[in-house]
Amino acid sequence: MNPFDVLSVEIRGESHSPCISVEIGNLPLGESFAFAETEECLARRKSGKYLFSTPRREDDSPVWESGVEARGDEGVITGTVKARIDNRNIRPADYTYTRTPRPSHADYTSFVKDGADAAASGGGRFSGRMTAPLVIAGAIAKSLLRKRGVEVAAYISRLAGVSGKKSDCDIPSPDEIRACLDLPLPMITGGEEAAAKVAEIAKRGDSAGGVVECVAYGLPAGLGDNLWQGLESKISAVLYGIPAVKGVEFGAGFAIADMTGAVANDAFVIKDGAVATATNNAGGINGGISNGMPLVVRAAFRPTPSVSLPQRTVDLTTMTETEISVKGRHDATVVPRATVVTECAVALALYDEMLKRDRENKRP
Repeated sequence: MNPFDVLSVEIRGESHSPCISVEIGNLPLGESFAFAETEECLARRKSGKYLFSTPRREDDSPVWESGVEARGDEGVITGTVKARIDNRNIRPADYTYTRTPRPSHADYTSFVKDGADAAASGGGRFSGRMTAPLVIAGAIAKSLLRKRGVEVAAYISRLAGVSGKKSDCDIPSPDEIRACLDLPLPMITGGEEAAAKVAEIAKRGDSAGGVVECVAYGLPAGLGDNLWQGLESKISAVLYGIPAVKGVEFGAGFAIADMTGAVANDAFVIKDGAVATATNNAGGINGGISNGMPLVVRAAFRPTPSVSLPQRTVDLTTMTETEISVKGRHDATVVPRATVVTECAVALALYDEMLKRDRENKRP
């Protein structure tokens, strides 16, 4: 299923295949994006940038195969954009779990759906490795959104149970988020405490999860629609395409269920001559349509399911219960590297919605 109305985004390959790739169709011809944006986003997703990432190191340099013409520091879109990343540090022999599926991986479900070889290579097409091509597509969307005055930024709001700065009532500025991106963990506050907690968890062979918060600044009112055409629906669909995402919330999120209507409602006010809201419990969306306030969305990431502790599973050949300890190279937590992936996923959804509005308004 393609969650987009205008764009088409196809991601191909596997975690330990020779390469992974992305094909992005229906981008506006003649528009240009910054190569530096793509490189910066890929660097943030790449192993080694943040604490607790996998020992697997990949260069992750994009090869632009078609649809892009280089003009200085920018790439001009000339057609369907096709880009690939070559996998150079692959070890498919480390991942032989088709007989004894790893708990909470896609080993068993892909076996049922597609057969024994579906996820035989480090999780195959279900691996978090497949977010690298997603980042290429999202980085292009981020660059094109910036030209329209929209900035998308994400950071860790909670990691291993440690909460940093939240935006329930206090939305961080783009500068605050940018300032934390070069820290050992991309948290505005609480990074040292979270690092100590994850280190303790990793030492015993376990893993940690957390929450990434993403804010879109400068988004105009009027994007989206009702029901499943709503902006929340589109953003959620793209976010759930990221491996390990198990929950999505907007604005005050699930906490709004404990409020009264008078508290939860965002009163309308005039600010700098424009309509705004006094609070942002709705996260910048009313009725599935953006209201002009900063859009706030959070994605909850599960703990990395690959842990070295003994775990119960079954032997699909003998249909008996057994025990495994997962080998290979894994993140103690995927959350730090997932910040940029979340950012890119949200940017793709928002840019697609802008292109949809252009079509509806017959904008050239």
